[in-house]
Amino acid sequence: MTPNEIQILICGIGIGAQAMAVCHMIGDMRDARRSLAAARQARRRATADHYLSSFRLYRMQQRTEARQ
Repeated sequence: MTPNEIQILICGIGIGAQAMAVCHMIGDMRDARRSLAAARQARRRATADHYLSSFRLYRMQQRTEARQ
């Protein structure tokens, strides 16, 4: 191989490594966005479950007070 071909090979390997790093970075950003959305949805569901359970408890307490 000529020195020019070796230099082009080294540059190609470096550019390929940078391209793969960018691809992995984009994939990680997408995963982070998805996990953030899933965490928000889980938090909303937990909040709704907490509200509904406290509302049920409130209604049960109101029923027992009305009977007395």
